[in-house]
Amino acid sequence: MTGEGPKRGGWETTLALSAALFVLIAALSTIRLIHDSEQRLTDTFFRVTPAPAEQSKVVLVLIDDESLQQYGRWPWSRALLAQLTRNLASAGAGVIGLDILLSEPQSPEADAAMRKALKDSGRTVLADKIGSFPDGPHWIEPLPDLSASAMAVGHVHAPLDADSVCRSFPARELSIDGSRWAFAVEVARHADPHATSGFLSSYGVPSTDDNASVSIAKPILIPIAYRRDRFEELSARTALQGGDLARVRGRPVLVGLGTMDTSDRLATPLTTEFLTPGVEVHAQILDSILAGRKLHEVSLWLSGVVLFLTCVLVVVVFRRWRGWTAAAALALMGALTYILAWLAFRSSFLLPIGSMMLAVITGPLLVYTGDLVLVERSLTQQMRGLRSWLALQSKKDLSPSRSDLSWKLGLLQELQTELGSLYELHRTLLESTQDLVAIFDERGELLLQNRALAQACPTDAAERLSLSQLQSQWIPSDDAPLTARGPGKEGEVYLGSELYSVRIVPMPSTSLSPRGGTIVTLASLKTRVERDHARSEALGFITHELRTPLSSIQGFAELMMHYPSSPDCERAPETIYWESKRLLALINSYLDVLRLDAGAKSLAEDAVELDDLVQRVFDILQPLAAAAKMRFVMESQEPIMVVADGALLHGAVLNLVSNAIKYGKQGTEIRVTCSRGQDDVAVGVHNLGAPIPPESLARLFDSYYRAPDVEKSKAGWGLGLAFVKRIAEKHGGSIRAESSAAGNLFEIHLPDRTKIAAPAKEMA
Repeated sequence: MTGEGPKRGGWETTLALSAALFVLIAALSTIRLIHDSEQRLTDTFFRVTPAPAEQSKVVLVLIDDESLQQYGRWPWSRALLAQLTRNLASAGAGVIGLDILLSEPQSPEADAAMRKALKDSGRTVLADKIGSFPDGPHWIEPLPDLSASAMAVGHVHAPLDADSVCRSFPARELSIDGSRWAFAVEVARHADPHATSGFLSSYGVPSTDDNASVSIAKPILIPIAYRRDRFEELSARTALQGGDLARVRGRPVLVGLGTMDTSDRLATPLTTEFLTPGVEVHAQILDSILAGRKLHEVSLWLSGVVLFLTCVLVVVVFRRWRGWTAAAALALMGALTYILAWLAFRSSFLLPIGSMMLAVITGPLLVYTGDLVLVERSLTQQMRGLRSWLALQSKKDLSPSRSDLSWKLGLLQELQTELGSLYELHRTLLESTQDLVAIFDERGELLLQNRALAQACPTDAAERLSLSQLQSQWIPSDDAPLTARGPGKEGEVYLGSELYSVRIVPMPSTSLSPRGGTIVTLASLKTRVERDHARSEALGFITHELRTPLSSIQGFAELMMHYPSSPDCERAPETIYWESKRLLALINSYLDVLRLDAGAKSLAEDAVELDDLVQRVFDILQPLAAAAKMRFVMESQEPIMVVADGALLHGAVLNLVSNAIKYGKQGTEIRVTCSRGQDDVAVGVHNLGAPIPPESLARLFDSYYRAPDVEKSKAGWGLGLAFVKRIAEKHGGSIRAESSAAGNLFEIHLPDRTKIAAPAKEMA
């Protein structure tokens, strides 16, 4: 159910609920799980934000698997690193950052080559970091002579959050000797001092060196503004072999390990499944500094204002709407909150997206809880008034001598007894009618329905029938369409396969539906439809199935009247006799079927000799067969007795043989076989005629159906085979048809009841 909820209170209640929701969210936000969820939600912004249009200036030179395969396992000789540094410097790299720890001495020749390469380049930044040792953390520094030869040294310390994801970096790492710039910051300071100074000052970090000793301090963590696209990469193997290094000219270059098996890999907001090399994280920091891409967490007071406004909006929305509308509003508000936080993220600000989402999710619960408290108070007041009224009516003492809940339950029990009896009375009256009855409110939603309507219009358990759904299920009758009569409408409609007389009238305002509604009543017209069907069936039988024998009788009678001396009149009396006999047999079998359908006649149990019955059919139809130059053939291995209604079975076989003559080829034979199976007895009629298409074969026994290829060539109404099927089914049997190039076969199967027939024959 959807729609507007009742208005409860004014802005005072809204502000009170908003303040309560704000305090609740603020308290929940201190929980570690909620804080972590907010971080992961913010991480999605990095993955949905498009990459910057401008390509990064940073170039990565990676010591990858190809390089290790070419020059051997890590660690390499410093002579090889010196050659790599000289090649990059010769190619004109702006600044070279070596994300490689050079803390252990190698051979004097290798260290001397590295020292010379650092001095000659004059633009190389080395890396150091804080390492864990048994006696505590210590700095792992490059060799002193290498540090003195380099342009600068920066730390590669990367703090991880509680979920082991790197989201920020310390611009300065403090030590006893003074502060040390981050590795990427040192590279940026020499690549673009102005951009670096502006970036650091935006976070309140002075851009000047600080050599003052510090014993206790907390470094400032700066969020890393990751970009989605990859940096331009170059294999160290290519750089060592003197390949095309023109792309590094004038650009900052970071050199580091890029193999999959290195331990220097971190989880980032871009991906937590495949870890990112540490040198690429430094490249992200360096690129954000040079491009001026920042992320600032909004101040505490601004976060509070945004969260409080979110709480107010949530309370207003969910105090106004209910049901599916509220569910849609919840989804929409969640989407809008995410989009708003994402737009702020695009503008370099981090809103408290987790707290805002928590307010959207928790808000409905708080609002509905507040409504429940208000309803409980109102209900208590009304029940007290009701208790006083009942006490006056019944002269009973209904004072609340028991607990507050007990007297309410007792009062509800008395009301349940009174209302239950009234409900049962109305339900009995509603179910006693055979008509389909439904009552809808002013919006067309179901209030009441009887069992007959529920069975005629079944619906899913999750939804209730509405007035529009009911109207969509019925089909107006062309003979009596819905027309306005007085305040309502009346007419006839088809619901399913049945015809109903429908009446739609407005319902006045009641306590059940204060704004009125609609009452729909459908009365079944099944009896009238069956009567009309029987009339149509009888008319079709009389018009077509009896026309052929009547035409023959009339034609020969006129011949005898006008040309009594004609040679053709010699066989006219015989033809009139046999045609009259066939006509009488058809009429009797048809009337017997109708009497059985109406219950006016019971199925007779005669001992019928099938050979005898077939021979009588041959006698009646012999003139028709002779006119078509066809002959009858009877096939029966033994005399077969069956218990059946002799007259009906005679009419069924007569109809099949008549059809065989009517649709068979002239000059052929018609075979009738009688056989006994394991549990049944079969009478088959076979003729040589045009094959019946498979699509027509399946419908031959439907009333009024005729194959398209005989629709015009032969007169008929399509009722004969339908009667044969009904006769077989009345006996508990069946009929089947086969068609091939060898001819057509129609076969009646009846249950073998000779054990019942034998005693009856002995009594006779």
